[in-house]
Amino acid sequence: MPTYKNNLEVLIKQDLKQGMGLIDHEQTESFHVWKFRGGSTNIYEENSVYYESNDNQPNKKYLVKVNKQGNQYEIMLVQPTFIVVKDIKSVSGSEYPIMANSIIRLGRVEYRVIEERNKQMQITYAEVKNQESLQQNDINKIYQCRFCFMEGKQSRDQLFLTNICRCVGNSQAVHLECMRYWVDSNITREETQFGLSLKWNKQHECSICKQTLPVRVQYENEYFDLFTLERPQFQYILIENVNKEKNVFGEIYLIHALLQDNIKLGRGLQCDIKVQDITVSRHHATIKLSQDNFVIEDNKSKFGTLVSINKICYLDCISCTLQIGKLLINLIQTDYIHKGAPSTQHKLTQLPQISKQLEEDEPQMDDDSFQLENQ
Repeated sequence: MPTYKNNLEVLIKQDLKQGMGLIDHEQTESFHVWKFRGGSTNIYEENSVYYESNDNQPNKKYLVKVNKQGNQYEIMLVQPTFIVVKDIKSVSGSEYPIMANSIIRLGRVEYRVIEERNKQMQITYAEVKNQESLQQNDINKIYQCRFCFMEGKQSRDQLFLTNICRCVGNSQAVHLECMRYWVDSNITREETQFGLSLKWNKQHECSICKQTLPVRVQYENEYFDLFTLERPQFQYILIENVNKEKNVFGEIYLIHALLQDNIKLGRGLQCDIKVQDITVSRHHATIKLSQDNFVIEDNKSKFGTLVSINKICYLDCISCTLQIGKLLINLIQTDYIHKGAPSTQHKLTQLPQISKQLEEDEPQMDDDSFQLENQ
């Protein structure tokens, strides 16, 4: 039986020039390197000094915990963390799966996958906030719709939206169907080569209290959209633009498995999903279908393509980089295989696994040369 000796190198980098949580990956300052071989260790930060300890230190700022289980490294996180897609080195190339609840960050613009139908035809919804869950406490309470003035009790057949904004009293409740009719009148729909795009023509907010409205609410164990959208009967994902910059009132993209080509994201005219923000490269990233899974791939963008990861993930690739705030934590796994042992392949694992070897596309360099000032 061949034996394996796995080492994990941890390198911390920091970009002190950029603001707004952006990092120029080509201009970073490197700090200490740890070589980890087994057991578990914690990495802490104190006044820009980074150190590791096998003991828990509750009074210190905890960054990440590494735990080796067999030949696999378990990464445990506390703070919101993103993985830098272009730094992934695996047998599948530099790509990462996107699924329900995934947050995709291009520069300072964020997208969220709010719904996914996988290849087994199972639908998964992103979690909604507490205030977007409809009240069920008083089933005998009579509500009056502020649009059509019809009265009734809360039920699936006659669903009242009661707490999606700050309105109270007689203006608090509105029929779901009445709200959909009003919202649909403010949406432009466009069929695309990858599915369908929905764009709000004006601010998606309550006309009375000016509170921003959600795109979806939850009642008991069901989810209801505040707009009308017919789903295809095959694999797809729904992506929402959650950016609040400039004139972006609301955008939702339906991407289905019958897409004719890879989907380009960026601020260039050739892109399928256009992002009007200076921190986004002309062709920033690409969404594609790889072995029945939607994945995203970076196109050598200036500030990288980031995807949120779970609190616990497993490292089974050659290397990857995690971004926590303005810090980059580079994880490099090196294998030393004894003579006679078979070669191994590496990939990044966060279910569902992506293992298909992609065709090599010729990368396009982006010539953005600007620097952002700290805010």
